[in-house]
Amino acid sequence: MGIKTAKRRWTALLGIKNARFSATARKPYERTTFATDVEAGGVLKVTTKQQLQQIITIANDESVPIYPISTGKNFGYGSKVPTHHGAIVVDLSGMNKITRFDEVHGTLSVEPGVTFEQVHRFLTAQNSEFSIAGTGSTPTSSLIGNALERGIGKGLASNRIDNICHLEVILANGKCIHTGLGRFDNAKGKDMTKLGPGPLLDGLFTQSNLGVVTEMTFWLTPIPKAFTTFVYCLKDDSTLPQVIDALRVLKQRDILRSSTTLFNDHRILGYMGKYPWDLCDGSRSLTDDEIKIALQRSLPVVGKWYGDGALFCHSRAQAKADIKLIKDALGGLVSNLIFFREPYVSIASKILRFINKFSRKPFVDPTEIYFRKSMYLGHPLPITQTLGSTYIRKRINVPAASQIDPDKDKCGTYWMGPIVPFEGKDIESATQIIKEVITGYGYEPAMTLQCISARQIDIIISISFDRELDGEDANAKACHDTLLQKLYQAGYYPYRLGNQSQTRLPAPDDDYLQFVTTIKKALDTNNILAPGRYDFTAQAAPPIDVHKSNKAVP
Repeated sequence: MGIKTAKRRWTALLGIKNARFSATARKPYERTTFATDVEAGGVLKVTTKQQLQQIITIANDESVPIYPISTGKNFGYGSKVPTHHGAIVVDLSGMNKITRFDEVHGTLSVEPGVTFEQVHRFLTAQNSEFSIAGTGSTPTSSLIGNALERGIGKGLASNRIDNICHLEVILANGKCIHTGLGRFDNAKGKDMTKLGPGPLLDGLFTQSNLGVVTEMTFWLTPIPKAFTTFVYCLKDDSTLPQVIDALRVLKQRDILRSSTTLFNDHRILGYMGKYPWDLCDGSRSLTDDEIKIALQRSLPVVGKWYGDGALFCHSRAQAKADIKLIKDALGGLVSNLIFFREPYVSIASKILRFINKFSRKPFVDPTEIYFRKSMYLGHPLPITQTLGSTYIRKRINVPAASQIDPDKDKCGTYWMGPIVPFEGKDIESATQIIKEVITGYGYEPAMTLQCISARQIDIIISISFDRELDGEDANAKACHDTLLQKLYQAGYYPYRLGNQSQTRLPAPDDDYLQFVTTIKKALDTNNILAPGRYDFTAQAAPPIDVHKSNKAVP
């Protein structure tokens, strides 16, 4: 009985190619973009729900912990690494079928291995009138994996948790359930609604270790007849609070129905992947003048913040009216406010192609980036751009798309995502905390403000460093922990957590832990399913006291 018996039984079930326990096989599942000493016990690759059920049965019989992943592209949060030492990683990337698609109602049902890139190709091949909210992560990341972490995208359905239903879940005892109306095979509305008689269960299986989701239905967004995008910039931080308040009013009044985003200059530099080594050796954070010079080398317009948004309009008249309202709201606060819509982008593209033909220095057509291939319509960003930012502190060029691997290349990255009220004064307060802490530790305070509702902004923060430099792992971890504590003290808690921060939440002020622990024990008696994942009862570090100030930032 035990791990040896479990390995033998899993090998008999999956074959030696799909049940692997050697150090070589485990290695890709033991590295991430920050220091970790957690080792995987092995890797099981499955292609069917039935295989997964049998794997779970064996895990229970032999009391061996398992850790399911979708595609494992959780860079900056833990990648493929399990949360429990010795856990067997169950790789679900081979379950990659699009199981149902309804063009009438705009629903798409997928398995865990289905990626954003795959869905975009599928919808394009179908000549569909629907799209899925784009992701800022790698195009090879999983739809289900992203949704289960309550990930966010760009578009009308940006908050994915609000736009999913009908989960198929394998519980820790191997049993299978379907949420909502999915438990009735002949229910015609099972892909159309979260609701049905009884408790609403979908949320229990997000950010938890209560079950393995093997299928999920996503609600897609109709491609509008008069799609319009816009961009703008802020020259400095002085008008940021007013811009935030203006955007909130536009969203509250349903003029900006889609998500809208702001990127600071450090984030844009990361996307470009060109650190100015001639200006700074990386031992400190770039100054405002240095980052301005670095951006001027590649961009026609330089600002402190860069914003974008989209209008999902049904007619040119509606687009024209909404554009006027946005101009009225933002015109005196921002600069370089530009709108992209037909027929003007087609005319502009022809002119730009003509200029490019005779230009000594070819340039990228902005109408492609901001309109024709907009993330707001589900177009995936190139992997070299989405993951290229993790290489910003490495003294190497960003590898080709087929070779890019932040974990293998020792790219240091921590991601964090505090939830902040959609109010200028809160954004000003939170961004100031972030800048002070990160620059204090010598890194770039790269931030994205994801305005996903009229009430909530998620600040997506990255701390980038070079893991091959002595002392950087420890310094970056200290930066991460200090920033987390400072944000907690200010009341800004994250919308998701990585392996590095799941044991660093303050103790709750109610009976939350007892409630969640009771559910876990009832569903997973042997605690074999992803132990440690969002398990706030296992504090690896001293609990954070949010009422005390921490040690001063260096």
